Amino acid sequence: MELYHEIKAQAYVLILSGNLDEHNAGEIDNLLKKAIKSRKKNLLIDCRNLNYISSAGLGIFLSNLPELKEKEISLIFFGMKPGVRQVFSFLGLDAVLTIKDNLEEEQYDETLI
Repeated sequence: MELYHEIKAQAYVLILSGNLDEHNAGEIDNLLKKAIKSRKKNLLIDCRNLNYISSAGLGIFLSNLPELKEKEISLIFFGMKPGVRQVFSFLGLDAVLTIKDNLEEEQYDETLI
């Protein structure tokens, strides 16, 4: 897995590439905690290059939801490949999490980015 992050005016962006599983879930958890501390209004998860996510990977995001909610930080996933999106849908997470097909600046409010 390759992992990058960007800090924008209103958002902390995590860019995931490859497979997210128990081998690298801890690294994601550390970055999520760093993102929460940044106090940005939005935490954007770029999944365009994410090929696979395991239950351990999903668990990292779900375990951080209470703190994100407490700090009023929006968690938004975008650009999921069909196979990854299917995992979220199968588990009913698409009803709990915000998932967008894409995140084009011209399509969304500037305050998101």
